[in-house]
Amino acid sequence: MVASDLYLEQADTLAIIVPCTTRARGWPNHVKLTGRNLSLPGETYAMTEQPRTVTRERLFDVAGMIDVGAMREVDGWLRDFLALP
Repeated sequence: MVASDLYLEQADTLAIIVPCTTRARGWPNHVKLTGRNLSLPGETYAMTEQPRTVTRERLFDVAGMIDVGAMREVDGWLRDFLALP
């Protein structure tokens, strides 16, 4: 999920997510997910051009946590995509 804690408290049935892919397209905005103890099927990339809101009922398992560097890169691309400072 890529939402703030306040959003998650207020919209407690929704989550903002960034879908992922295992296909390396070479796009700079597809961020390779790295982190200790990630349980992913192989190299996985966050598709930062496709954020979406889903009901939390659709989320069923935790794959782990990405490291700070990968999260900063995802955050930077989302800020660019959404024209945020």
